[in-house]
Amino acid sequence: MAGDDQTWKILHSRSLIRDRHIDVRMDACETPSGLRVDPYYVLTYPDWVVVVAITPDRQMVLVRQYRHGAGKVLLEAPAGSIEPSDEDPEAAARRELLEETGYRCEQMEWLSSLYPNPSMQTNKVHAFLARDVIRVGDQQLDPEEDGMTVELLPIETVLAGLGTGLIGQSMHVAAILQAMTVLPVVKPAPSQPATLRAGET
Repeated sequence: MAGDDQTWKILHSRSLIRDRHIDVRMDACETPSGLRVDPYYVLTYPDWVVVVAITPDRQMVLVRQYRHGAGKVLLEAPAGSIEPSDEDPEAAARRELLEETGYRCEQMEWLSSLYPNPSMQTNKVHAFLARDVIRVGDQQLDPEEDGMTVELLPIETVLAGLGTGLIGQSMHVAAILQAMTVLPVVKPAPSQPATLRAGET
């Protein structure tokens, strides 16, 4: 029934692994109907940011990097974790965009704050749209980002490739589609009728 509390009761909990990147927690839980769920693993990460960055000529700024979990090199949007030194998610988004791509923008727009995996992760991913980005410097990469390259693709090319896995990160696909709801649509110029020469019908 609507309004009933459906949260689980945590009977006891302990941390299995904890460092600055992740906290792996094991809970013993009880559902509202009295069923015991034990163990239940919860991953605590810092919140993440992802940036859909668009140049003045409607190119999307993307990065290609190796993802060890997938064992593949994937094309993605600039993204990363919010650091304790970041004032807020937008500050983190601006920092990640600059560090990973060397691009900066004057105008950045919040798109959404969503859970990437609410069944077992506590964090959110904050998506931003960066308009009219310009390159102002070189990449400033962390060791795990070694080999990351920057690629620019037309917006239309990216959108056409989403269904075939051009962007391999699902959260980035969601952010790109959200950005498309607020970006102005550029319609193709109407075709001009052929001009008839004198005597033609």
